[in-house]
Parts: sequence; C-alpha cells; structure tokens
Amino acid sequence: MNWQPWCDMFVSYCAERTGNAAAVGKFAYCPSHVEFFRNRGQWYSAQAQAKAGDVVFFHNGDGVAYHVGIVLADADPGTSVKTVEGNTSSGAAGSQNNGDGVYYRTRPRSMILGFGRPAFATLASDTAPADPGRWTVKRGQTLSAIAALCGTTVSALLSLNPGIDHPDRITEGQELTVPATAKPAPDKPSPPTPDTHRRDHDETSADRVSIDGHEYGSGAYGPHITVLGKALVDKGFGRHYAEGPGPRWSQTDQRNYADFQRSLGFTGADADGIPGPVSLRKLLAPAPTKAKPAQPKPAKPADPPEKAKPTPADPLGEGLWTMEKNADGSITFHPVKPTSKKDAVRAELTRAVPEPVTAA
Repeated sequence: MNWQPWCDMFVSYCAERTGNAAAVGKFAYCPSHVEFFRNRGQWYSAQAQAKAGDVVFFHNGDGVAYHVGIVLADADPGTSVKTVEGNTSSGAAGSQNNGDGVYYRTRPRSMILGFGRPAFATLASDTAPADPGRWTVKRGQTLSAIAALCGTTVSALLSLNPGIDHPDRITEGQELTVPATAKPAPDKPSPPTPDTHRRDHDETSADRVSIDGHEYGSGAYGPHITVLGKALVDKGFGRHYAEGPGPRWSQTDQRNYADFQRSLGFTGADADGIPGPVSLRKLLAPAPTKAKPAQPKPAKPADPPEKAKPTPADPLGEGLWTMEKNADGSITFHPVKPTSKKDAVRAELTRAVPEPVTAA
C-alpha cells in the first residue's frame, strides 16, 4: 500500500488483498483507524472477547494507539491474544512498532488499547451454517488457498474450524468445515513435484518447514536455529547479523540463508531464505578434513666430486731419462716422453743398462 512498510499499511494491504477493504478501511495512522471503528460502533475494549479477524490496537499507557495488528484466533477476556503484525520485531529485544518485518506474536492485554471488529461481508454470524460442506486438505495447500478455492475468506474458515489454533498449521488429510455455499473447484491432476530445495515430506507452509523433526522459518525456536546461524557465519553468510545468531528464527536468519541459497545456484522461490533439505544438508555438512601436505623426502646427498687425478709428466712411469754427451765431455740429461709402449721399453732398457760415462 503506497510501498510504505508501516504497521497499519500492512493491515490495510491484507484487507485489500482479501476483498475486505471496505470493512477494514485503508489507513496509515493508527489513531485515525481507531476513530473509523468507533464511529461505526465496532470498537471493543482491551479486556473484551477477541475474535479472529479483529484489528487489534496497542498503546504505551497513554491511551493513544501507536501500533496495530490482526487477531489470528479467538481469545477469552483477559487472556493473551495471538496476532500477526507488520513493521514489528520477532522478540522483545527489537522495536515493536518500527521493526524489520512481519511476525506472529502473542500479546498480553496490558499492551492492548482495544479491538476494531470489521463487519466482514462473508460472515453473517459467528455460527456455522446448518448444512456445512467438508474439505480434505491436500499436500501443499494453505488455508488462504483453500479459502480462494471455496470462494470464502480465511476468517470464515477459522470461525468454522475453532480447532485450528494457527492459520498456517494445517496438515495433509485434515478435514475442514467450509461454508455450505462454497463450491470447491474440481480436483486437477497435480503436476510432478520438482526436485527443489523447498520440497519435503515434512513441509508445513510456505514460510515454515519441518526437516528431520526440526522447525525452520516463521515462529521457529530452539538450539537448532542457533546452530544454523553459526553455520551460516562460518561459511561467510552472516553479513546481516547485527549480533550473534540466537535460538529464535528472524528475518535476519532468513536473509542470510537466502544469500547461502543463491550461492548454491537456487533462484526465485527456491532462494527465499526458508531452509529445504538439500540446502540444509549442504550448510550443516562437516567441513572436509584437509589432507596434510606430503612431506618431501630428504634428498640423497650428492656424491662428492671426484678429485682430479694429476696427469703424470711421464704417462708410463717416472725417472725415464736420456743422456747426451756434450763436446766438452759433460753430460746433459733429457726426460723421456715416450709416444708408444715400445719407446717406453726402449727407454727403460737405456736406464737399466747405462752406457759407461767418463767423468769430465
């Protein structure tokens, strides 16, 4: 409604989408909305019986409405009231009238200023018709979808089925009472269920699922929600957390989970931030053990370089000389450098049997 996420715009938006705009009104300012119901004689005090579909207004003790929501189920005088509210927070820690999303809440009477009770055109009274019809819930159906198929409203179905304590908590096979004038659409063959992350045998609604016995999504609470949040942080998908993950599911968890789903390649409705079996298994799977790098084997010491052997002046031995007589009778010795083995032998013989030498 005008693209403003205010609490009363949320109520007005819901009324318009369900065909009840005339009965509920279109408002952004809560005090004006209170006057709308007062002027029509549709105002009830804070301690009165609450009815599903009532517009409930809250105050801070000053008698001025500052926040508004929709009553989800009948509540006896003086008892807490189950609501759904826009522009609020999931818990007491956040702002109650300027929060981060739409949440189911249970409010004490001390917060309530009063109730506006719209004159819904589809409800002539609070009693069931004399000859009501029956509807068997099929897999994946929601109360709003059934209301549309039967040509009625969620408020009418809640009134006819007091055993439903929450509009999103219906199960496959459950028998519902529907208005006698409703004409359920004929069954059509269901298309094959796509193998996406959202499909699961324990799925309960579009924004809340049950996987392996644990609830995830709107209103879910428990240590498993904290485990999920920490796993998102560990995998680098915790940028939306202003503080550490907690045990109550919040819009922050949903935004971080949507980032994780997109990283897996999911798109559209499959990346809405509501866990599914495929993505949840990937998120909670233990990190693979890193293999230790192979230690390099010590290199064998290189063989020491061979020492160069000195080349002998005489390849076949030492002390091979020849003598030369000089004209003056002196002797000059010359080292032998044989060019062959034969020459070496000859030189050896010359040395072994020297020619007689006369000293000068």
